[in-house]
Amino acid sequence: MTTTRAVRILVVDEEEPLTHVLTLALELEGWEVLVVPTGAGAIDAVPDFRPDIVLLDMMLPDALGTEVVTGLRAMGVTTPIVFLTGRASHEDRVAGYASGADDYITKPFGLEEVVDHLRPLVRRLGLAPTSHAYADLVLDDSTAEVWRGDERIPLTPIEFEMLRALLENHDSPLTLGQVLRSLAVRGTRVPRELAQRMLDRMRTLVNSDRKPLVHVVGAGGWMLAGA
Repeated sequence: MTTTRAVRILVVDEEEPLTHVLTLALELEGWEVLVVPTGAGAIDAVPDFRPDIVLLDMMLPDALGTEVVTGLRAMGVTTPIVFLTGRASHEDRVAGYASGADDYITKPFGLEEVVDHLRPLVRRLGLAPTSHAYADLVLDDSTAEVWRGDERIPLTPIEFEMLRALLENHDSPLTLGQVLRSLAVRGTRVPRELAQRMLDRMRTLVNSDRKPLVHVVGAGGWMLAGA
């Protein structure tokens, strides 16, 4: 299923000129933005705003960014957090990742740089216009990438199309013939014997040691289910 709601970005930074232009750039992407200037404000804002991504300055007037990250993680917040920092030493990066942050952008930065940095994360979260999500599984049409949580699943282009066919018909079984017809509509023809092996490989990679989502149903049927 495709997500249609706006991506919510929480920006935590006290530099008003910076947050003003950054907000404009993010809103031009169609994203919803909330700005707070302090670490305490970030802690208070997260439960109600429920951001998809947090952009967090490393040096805030009331706290270090690492302290804010630690506090959010202690609250059980798993939202991706990206540092905005003028401190780019190896030690600062290690401290940021150790606190639970996901990435960092070094100041000074261009606005397009920030947007370009966030777009792959938005796709990974299943929130881009080209994204399709089911449970913790995300497929992105623009890149043919597949994710479960924060782990990328290395499918071939044909395996991607097979999984997309199952996702488009989730919770309903497809026969091997129906999967092959779905591929043919998209201009790809695969021998039945090879397709069977590719479906088996795709199922193994998607399920791995996680909750199974791709299932063999009956004699030769396949289904995406389990959300």
